[in-house]
Amino acid sequence: MAAEVKILIEGESNANEVGETGEEKTRATITLVREGNFAMVVDPGILRNQQILIDALEKEGLRPEDIDVVCITHSHIDHFRNIGIFPRAKVLEHYGLWDKESVKDWPEQFSIYIQILHTPGHDKTGITIFAKTEEGVVAICGDVFWKENYPESPKDDTYASDPEELAESRKLVLEMADWIIPGHGGMYKVKKGLVETIKTSVIGTKNIKIKTLAGCKNCHTPIQSKKDVCICRPWLCYRCCKCEIDCNTCNCSHRNK
Repeated sequence: MAAEVKILIEGESNANEVGETGEEKTRATITLVREGNFAMVVDPGILRNQQILIDALEKEGLRPEDIDVVCITHSHIDHFRNIGIFPRAKVLEHYGLWDKESVKDWPEQFSIYIQILHTPGHDKTGITIFAKTEEGVVAICGDVFWKENYPESPKDDTYASDPEELAESRKLVLEMADWIIPGHGGMYKVKKGLVETIKTSVIGTKNIKIKTLAGCKNCHTPIQSKKDVCICRPWLCYRCCKCEIDCNTCNCSHRNK
């Protein structure tokens, strides 16, 4: 049994279209991911009334108390304002998996059918959830893309913390996903003619694995094991690390000097 992904509330945004005196309106796409008895809400968002989200969950036979994990794709308030309505849920975000006052690192292979990778660029805290479904891999990527292939260029993302990193994150998402749920729009299918698919899967078994990368996206050196990968940017090898010297999690070349 694969994961199931359902958009609870489709988002929208006019942030790149309003002038200096215009009124900006935004609503993040809120997504439900289920795997067996496990339920995760991704980006509980900001709404004019929290009851809208409660009603959307009820249509799926769920209450806020039934949600096991709330995932935040990045630290912009339009994606996490309603996090407080889930009294029992753990919180998964860039820095860790929170359970009340305790926090621990989250595993990249979060479950049999759910994988999580860092995808910075729009915001340095960006992460993407890759869920293996019967229709293929669905990437819930926050604002790596706002809408279908939009903004067209990472440089057109007015809120991007690092357009160069965003370009790398977009490439990673496109290579891994069959479907994309962007930060402020509906789900759309990846056009496979535009990207090289490098993921593999074993359907119908508990040993399913999603192959993240065949090689470093910078130097193209084959990645043989996790020790060869930059922890901060798993699409790079440790030799091609681009993070800052003061990064506390990095295992890369400048830390080994």
